[in-house]
Amino acid sequence: MQVFKIDGVRIDGVVACVPERRIDNETSLKEMYGDDAKLIIESTGIRTRYLANSGTSSSDLCLMCAKDLLKGAGTAQEEIGAVVFVTFTPDRLMPFNAALIAEKLGLSKEIPAFDVSLACSGYAYGLYLAATFAKASGKKALLLDGDIQSAYMSGFDKSTVPVMADAGSATLISPSEDKAEWKFAFYTDGSGSESLMIPDGGSARPPEAGHYELREFPDGSKRRGVDVYMDGFAIFRFVASDVSNWLQRFLDELGESAATIDSFVPHQANMYMIKKLARKLKFEWERTWQSGAELGNSASATVPVTIAFDFDSKLDRTKMNKVLISGFGGGLSASAGVITLEPQAYYKFLHYEGKETRMGEV
Repeated sequence: MQVFKIDGVRIDGVVACVPERRIDNETSLKEMYGDDAKLIIESTGIRTRYLANSGTSSSDLCLMCAKDLLKGAGTAQEEIGAVVFVTFTPDRLMPFNAALIAEKLGLSKEIPAFDVSLACSGYAYGLYLAATFAKASGKKALLLDGDIQSAYMSGFDKSTVPVMADAGSATLISPSEDKAEWKFAFYTDGSGSESLMIPDGGSARPPEAGHYELREFPDGSKRRGVDVYMDGFAIFRFVASDVSNWLQRFLDELGESAATIDSFVPHQANMYMIKKLARKLKFEWERTWQSGAELGNSASATVPVTIAFDFDSKLDRTKMNKVLISGFGGGLSASAGVITLEPQAYYKFLHYEGKETRMGEV
């Protein structure tokens, strides 16, 4: 196993937000599942989700988080030396979201700014990249992570509707004299790529009229070719077998375990899945940070969202917190990191209530 190590960095803050619409799953699933709606909620553990209004973008959510974070952490524009934006639902295919954020925040034009498209496993990747830039440049790095999955989700798809949600986040990473070492590992299995995918609309199948028409499938679901397709059973098998075994090997490689790590912050795929994963790794449920039941599965943003949502009840304010983070899903891929969360860092959870004025708009 290849382990990537970095020291001399710290997290100055994490801010996350959910968008405008709160969806009650029991109500929303009745039309699709009838009397079985409660059973679906029990099997996923997701009671409510948040979805964006049409036209609200991933950069809208992350921009609000970034502005609040920079103000709350007392960080000036000139202190930012890099912008990394993790998203598979950018505002447009071109230009990339990081350019939009850098311009709207008034950041220097001479810093690296780029997007990373990874879906569920993306946060640890983004954190490692941002930390690398922070250490190399001696300046702070801004990590944005957010997706509007609802823009690519059919309202009639039985696999995605019960769990998928939208959210945005911002994380600030700084160079530090603290030598606490962060350690990361990454896992990719492209043979399972068709288990979680958007079939049409890319360069392999360029957009055409038929890709935007609803088709009915044997399970009664309806979706377009440009909607997310998920084989829920294949993803469950991937997490229950490949990911859980790989995470255990990662901890063994580091000489770490649930006995030496304060808490576990997993991707909120669904609550049943992460409960089984936590149990396999021997993390008590009380030491497993959770947001999915109330906020749903917002792809890779679930990790920073969960940190911002849960910090008040889970973070030990008397010491540095060593945590295991992990994301897993599309690719198929997984990521993991053993990192530290500062007790004095700035953490905040927000609700996005509508678009801010854009450049050139009145």
